[in-house]
Amino acid sequence: FVEHSEAPHRASWPRPSSTPTQKQPTSSSNFAKLAITMVIFFAIADLILLWASIDATIGNHEAGPEAGVHTLHEKVRTNDIHLQQLVNDLVKKQQQRQQHLQAKQQQQSLQRRMYVPVEKVKNIAKVEKVQNAETFGVDDHIVKILTAANIQLDEMLAEQLPTWDDIVSMYGEHPIILGLDTYQTYRDTVKPEDRMLGPAGIFNTGTNLLFELMKANCNIVEAKTSTTHREPKRNGMRFQPSWGKHNPPNYRNQHVAKFWGDGINQTAFFPVVMIKDFYSWAGSQCRHSYTSWWDHDAQHCPNLVNANDRPNRAAVRYGKHTQQYTSLLDLWNKYYQEWEEQTFPHLTTRYEDLLFHGEEVTRTACDCVGGVFTNNFGYVDGSAKENGLPITMVRMAW
Repeated sequence: FVEHSEAPHRASWPRPSSTPTQKQPTSSSNFAKLAITMVIFFAIADLILLWASIDATIGNHEAGPEAGVHTLHEKVRTNDIHLQQLVNDLVKKQQQRQQHLQAKQQQQSLQRRMYVPVEKVKNIAKVEKVQNAETFGVDDHIVKILTAANIQLDEMLAEQLPTWDDIVSMYGEHPIILGLDTYQTYRDTVKPEDRMLGPAGIFNTGTNLLFELMKANCNIVEAKTSTTHREPKRNGMRFQPSWGKHNPPNYRNQHVAKFWGDGINQTAFFPVVMIKDFYSWAGSQCRHSYTSWWDHDAQHCPNLVNANDRPNRAAVRYGKHTQQYTSLLDLWNKYYQEWEEQTFPHLTTRYEDLLFHGEEVTRTACDCVGGVFTNNFGYVDGSAKENGLPITMVRMAW
């Protein structure tokens, strides 16, 4: 009984455990767990923000392994743009330097063309005193010019003529011929049988005199066989360019003159441009104004300014248009400025040089086109429009 009654009682007793007894967690351990959790949370948040920043930098490219490649390509494209811009800048600077160099070369060429004194021309006959002739004290240079023009010198004429020193003091000892650096291009590009030469220039500058002198003293031998042009003497010497000798140079290849103009290759023509001292030219304009006009009369000419001391406007009717100028001086300046700006082959010389150094000027022009110059140079008897060579000399010097 006792055993049966004690058995359940013993069974209800707690049995000893084979494992150690576990301790209850404390408050310090709970705080450590919370700190670790927060660190992990903030680390994850930082990673998320970093990823968002990278994704924004990449743009719309997909995230993933290719994101870094996209970024690299973007940097390469940016570098290419910068490199291309650098190349463009270098090219632009090089072009600017080239343009500056060309402008400088053109200016130097223009200066060479503007100031090319002819010191010597071979085979020019020396001035010799005319034998067995009375010179009345006139300088031998002037005597030779008058003799070549078949003009009889007398005492009355001798008293009116200037001295050679007077002429030299005004126009120099040697002629000035511009454009001597252009004739070789002409000879290289135009066949001998196609070559032509003639005068150009504004009115009253000696264009007719130059034509007569060239016609009488220069011969392009091959011109006789030309099929492109024909002159009365078949020597290539023409009265004017086929665009008109008084027209400005921009008429070249844009206009055909009514006289000696049809069927002519204008690029094969070699013009010799005549210019005259403005003071003398203005006086000639008063005598023959041609197709130019301005306010003046016989008692008041050239009448450059009006009663209000303002320049009198001038105008010229050219071949196909009328050009207005602020004054007669402006006409003279603008006309020859256009010629100075031309780059096609041509010469420019002064009427005064043709008058006082006719043989040297015409021989040089003839040589430029490959012509044969005469061994017996002679002036024409009086200039074509003026009242004769002696009167012209007096007007030029006084």
